[in-house]
Parts: sequence; C-alpha cells; structure tokens
Amino acid sequence: MKQKKSFLERLVEGADLPGESIPRQPLLELCGDKRILIENHGGIIEYGQDKIQVRVRYGAICVCGSGLHLCRMCDQQLVIVGKIDSVTVLRGRK
Repeated sequence: MKQKKSFLERLVEGADLPGESIPRQPLLELCGDKRILIENHGGIIEYGQDKIQVRVRYGAICVCGSGLHLCRMCDQQLVIVGKIDSVTVLRGRK
C-alpha cells in the first residue's frame, strides 16, 4: 500500500531541494566502512558489537558489522564506529 506524502515532502520533491530540508528526516552519512553518522534519530533499539539498530521516524536503521560501538550520542545525532558491513532501512519497525 502506498503511503501519502506530507506537504513538506511533496514541496521538497517539486522544488528539487535536497532531502535534508524536511524536518525530522533522518540523515545518514557513511564514511568508508568504519564510521556512520545518523542525525534525527529516536534512540537505540538494539545494541551489540555485531549489530546496532537505531529508531528513526519511519522505522529503523540497522547497522551490521564487527566491533561496533557508539562513539558519540546526543539528542539529534549519533556516531557508530567499527567495521561496517551493511546498513539497512527497516520501514515500519519501531
């Protein structure tokens, strides 16, 4: 089933603006295979050396690898470091 897009999402698409213009929209920045920054998160769902799952507005982001740990975490952003093998978007999971 197709979800309705918010007014802001339609506006950003129509104006050809970058996605980070949408308030509370998660932003992921992957730096090689050793570091990932996640902005606008909703907290940690699962935490382990091989898997860290982070809550976002539309579900979760799952980071898998080895030696993973939180380097920094605050209200709006967190940084995960370690050997990152995969990053998966899990829609609808909270």
